[in-house]
Amino acid sequence: MVQKIHLWIGIIIGIFFSLSGISGSILVFDDELDTFFNAHLWRVEPQSGVIRLDDATNRVQSGFAEHTLLLARLPRESGHSIEYWVKKDEAIQQVYVDPWTLDILGVRNEHAGFLGFLHDLHVHLLADDDGLFVNGLMGLILLLTVLTGLWLAWPGWRKLISALRVPRKSSRFARWFALHRSLGLISMLLLFIVGLTGAAMVFYKQTNTALIAVFGGPGLTEPPLIEHVDLHAIPKSPSTLLHAAESSIPGADATWLRFPAKPEIAFVVRLKYPDESHPNGTSYVALNGVSGEVLMVHDARRSGAGQQIADMKYPLHIGTAFGTTGRLLIFVTGFIPAILFVTGVYTWWYRRKKRQEAPLPFPESAALDANLSATEEKCTGASEQNYKSRV
Repeated sequence: MVQKIHLWIGIIIGIFFSLSGISGSILVFDDELDTFFNAHLWRVEPQSGVIRLDDATNRVQSGFAEHTLLLARLPRESGHSIEYWVKKDEAIQQVYVDPWTLDILGVRNEHAGFLGFLHDLHVHLLADDDGLFVNGLMGLILLLTVLTGLWLAWPGWRKLISALRVPRKSSRFARWFALHRSLGLISMLLLFIVGLTGAAMVFYKQTNTALIAVFGGPGLTEPPLIEHVDLHAIPKSPSTLLHAAESSIPGADATWLRFPAKPEIAFVVRLKYPDESHPNGTSYVALNGVSGEVLMVHDARRSGAGQQIADMKYPLHIGTAFGTTGRLLIFVTGFIPAILFVTGVYTWWYRRKKRQEAPLPFPESAALDANLSATEEKCTGASEQNYKSRV
């Protein structure tokens, strides 16, 4: 039964795992690739002094008056532009502004270009929120695939080294079967982490609630609504609110700004500590955009153990939790599902073809199975009887 579950999940959904893995590998270096291939949007000539955030924001608001200003990604390097997100009729665009000259460097749709397509494919399966939900389910199915593979392939600690070897002089079937098994055993932990964190990010509310319940809080709460709104008051400038936010969490630098879509919604600043593995940071400050009053402070270093574990979902998923080495590991891991899919389908097809070519009476048919099993035993060091005894 376990063997059939593993087999048919791999055959039916293996192509999805392959596409998701390959796209994820490329997106591990999304920022670097985007900056390289779209340097005209990101690269600017740095100048002395602080960036002209207020003037740049006014430039976008005046140039895109019919749009709603959603977000601003602040420069991660001195020679980078500011990326603004604006929305009109459910369509989101990204506007790139030189923070010193205030030139608009370019505008593109949210999922424009090859990298944008890959991001939409990897996260939403090109199907918006419905695709995101299905993607979360696929992450859970990947966990089941890994666990069933472990149950079927685990040879025991004493035979583990021999099970990882791929014989060079054996038949193609023996080599591919050995490659499938050894590669699955080697990558099992990384695939499990990728599947678990991917599903946890999709079902983040349930995940965070469970982690905080088990390991303790406090957790991240939603910013409070502003009770008394003066529609005629002049809002504070973004730079003033940013300075107030950074003063509330000393040592952390702002990475994103979230502009209020309605007067009763708070202005939110996202911040990152220099040693934090999350590329965007996991600290937040919510402010009253008119009065400048600080409404909420969530300092990642002061949150509970449950929230800190929850904040590791994304760094573990993309490998930044372990620096450059971790990113390279995740990059390589993303290609493994495609190799497992090809080798798994081939070995299944080969065994099926051999049985169809030799419609023998029961005793001879059993002998055929024994020959195929002997081939597998030579390349793995474990007998077919032991392999099937776990099913």
